[in-house]
Amino acid sequence: ISRCLKCGLVIQELDWDAKKLKKYYEKEYQSTNSLVLGKLQSSKEHFDDRIKTIDSVFRQIKPFLKKGIRVLEVGCGAGELLSKIKPYAARCAGVEMNTDFVEFMRGELGIEAYCEDVNKLKLEGKFDLVISISTLDHLRNPLETLRSMKKFLAPDGRIYVELPNVDEAMNCFLPAVTRAKYSEFFWHRAHLFYFSGETAEILFRKAGLRCSVASRHEYTLKNFLNWYFLGTPQPDFVTGLTGSRFFAGDSEFERKMDRLLAGAEAEFKRISAETKRGDNLCITGWK
Repeated sequence: ISRCLKCGLVIQELDWDAKKLKKYYEKEYQSTNSLVLGKLQSSKEHFDDRIKTIDSVFRQIKPFLKKGIRVLEVGCGAGELLSKIKPYAARCAGVEMNTDFVEFMRGELGIEAYCEDVNKLKLEGKFDLVISISTLDHLRNPLETLRSMKKFLAPDGRIYVELPNVDEAMNCFLPAVTRAKYSEFFWHRAHLFYFSGETAEILFRKAGLRCSVASRHEYTLKNFLNWYFLGTPQPDFVTGLTGSRFFAGDSEFERKMDRLLAGAEAEFKRISAETKRGDNLCITGWK
C-alpha cells in the first residue's frame, strides 16, 4: 500500500485484470467481506441484512428524490438502496458485477439491472441521479468509472458518491495498540484506493465535475468504543451499525443510562460529520 507524496492518494498495488477482479468478487469476497463474517450469504440473505442498515444512506439522497426521477446506481449490491428509491422513480436501474445479485434484483425486486462493466454499458436515455456507494474504491480505474457515470447524467442532474474515508477517526485517534489492530481490519485487499476529502475532490475535478464533500459516520458509538478499549469489531456488520444499546436489562438505572448514551450517540455522529472524521465521505457532483 502506497501513498502519493504529491496528492495524498492511497493506492493498493494489486496487479489484477478485470477477469480476476470479477472472479474475486463473485467468490472469495462474498465470504471474506460478508455482512456475516466468514459466511457465504445468498442474495436474499445479503439483501435482508443490508436493508436493515440502508436508511442512513437513503437519508443522504432523499432530498434529491422528486416524483418521476430517473436513477442509476453503479455497484448496487442486491438492490437494497434501489428498492427504497423505486417508489419515487420513473426509472430505476442498477449495475453490478455479481451475477447472482443481478438475477435477484430482476426476479425478486423487479428492478432493471445489468451485470456489466459500466464503462462498456450502453443505455438509452439520461438519469437525473447517478449513485455509487462504496464502490469506486474497489475499481481498477475510479476516474474512468466516474467519467462513465457523468456520461449517463442529465444536464442538470447530480452524482452522489460515498467512499470510505481514509482520515476517519478510528484510523487516526484510537490508542496505538488498538489502532494497530484496527489497521488489520481497515486495510483490505478489496479496496484498491483509499480517498480523503481532498483526493476525492481531485478525482471529481479530473472527471470534469464540480463537487461538495461532506462526511458521515455509519457505525455506532458503541462500535467505536469497542475498538477503542478492546481492539475488536462487533460480531457482524448489522450489529456494528445498529447495536447502540449498552445495557440489556430494563431497570431504572439501565433505562436512564441508555437515554444518556443515546444522546452521546447523536453527538458522536454530529462531531464526526462536522470534523469530516466520519467513516464515509459523501460527495455530490454536478456538471
